[in-house]
Amino acid sequence: MVGAETGICPRSILSALVYREKLGTTAIGNGIALPHATVDQLQQTTTLVASLEQPVDFDSPDGREIDIVCIVLGAPESQGSYLGAIRFVTETLNQNADAIRGAQNIGQLEAAMAASREAAA
Repeated sequence: MVGAETGICPRSILSALVYREKLGTTAIGNGIALPHATVDQLQQTTTLVASLEQPVDFDSPDGREIDIVCIVLGAPESQGSYLGAIRFVTETLNQNADAIRGAQNIGQLEAAMAASREAAA
């Protein structure tokens, strides 16, 4: 799905994420994981949020299984944007985890994420 959005080979994206994950878990607690990496072919920071039907073990610091995943991909040339996106997404997911978990469709998921964007503005 991220590959289709970015036009980048999914294997390149997966490889970058797996490489980053080997450095240490990207689980942040509260059932949330934030896999992130830079991808050479990428022109701008891209994110993808998913709520999982079945939680998975992700070596979370609080031991909780993960049911919310947000992938953040950044362009090597735009580290500021990439790091800013990671900070923003971390705060947004922590503040809106219950609304994200309760979302029944993409509109509700977008509304949960938009609430934090509006509060930040």
